[in-house]
Formats: sequence, structure tokens, C-alpha cells
Amino acid sequence: MTHKKQAILDSAQYLIASQGYDATSTRSIAKRAKVSEGLIFRHFENKEGLMQSLLKRGEVTMEEPILNIESLTHPKVIMKHLIGLPFNLNEVQRDFLKIYYPLMFKFKYDQLEFLSRIHDKALAAFKALDYSDPNAEAETFMMILEGAFVYMLLEKSSQPFILFETLLLKYELS
Repeated sequence: MTHKKQAILDSAQYLIASQGYDATSTRSIAKRAKVSEGLIFRHFENKEGLMQSLLKRGEVTMEEPILNIESLTHPKVIMKHLIGLPFNLNEVQRDFLKIYYPLMFKFKYDQLEFLSRIHDKALAAFKALDYSDPNAEAETFMMILEGAFVYMLLEKSSQPFILFETLLLKYELS
């Protein structure tokens, strides 16, 4: 990837995460990236194409924690690590999710791959833990987990550790 294309993506991610998609113009992205607006369209065709590239890049930022969890085998350890995901986001992952969640409704994006992988790992853990309906439990868990992601992105909690511990207790993991 060229330096200029990287600068465009970095600028777009910063501006869209902080201002929102509709409030961010390609002109402001170009200005922050110190490139011409035409270069954005040469690399990405349009603003939605730029968003698709941001989403693909964002998926990569979520890859490491998911790979770490996929290498685990004990179901309770897996669940504990899955629950910890929303509470351990770095800034790049936070910015990515700040972009993804509002736009999933606007553009009707399919569920991202990393969320599907989390679901699959949770389902396997619930099966191994012999839950009576592991499918329903995995769906419920995903609702809770995605709610925790959004809650943490909104910085609603002044005590995230207490929320984390509460979720561990709910699933009898502490």
C-alpha cells in the first residue's frame, strides 16, 4: 500500500470515528491526509468504497485477539477471553468499531467475520459446557457481548472491571 493511500485510510478512520460518516467529507479526509480529493476517488472510486476498505482493514485489527482465542481449548477459558474482548480494545480497534456499528444499519452490512468467529467459538464452548440449548445461549451471549462493545465505545462505564466481573459471574467463570 502506498504512503498516500495509507494516509487517506488513517485520516478517514480518524475523522469518521470522531465525527461520523455523514459529517465527514472526502474533502476533509483529503485535507487531513494532505492529498488531493481526486486521489481518494482514484484509489477508492467513491466514499462507500473507502468505507469498504476501512472495514477490511478494521477486520485485520481484530484478527490477533481472535486468533489467540481460537487457539484455546478449555471452554471456560475461551468464554472468559471472549467476555474480555470489549474491555481490552486498543485505540485502533475502538476507532474501527466506532465506524462499524453506526454504519451497519445505514448500509446493512453483513456481520463481520470476527463476530462470526466469536459466535462459533462461543457456540462450541456452550456445547462443551453441556448447555441445554447451546444455539440459543450463543445468540444470547452475542447480544450481550455486542452490547458490551457498544457500551464500552460510548464510555458509559466508569468501572469496566465491575462489568467484566459481573459477566464472569453470570457465566460462572470466576
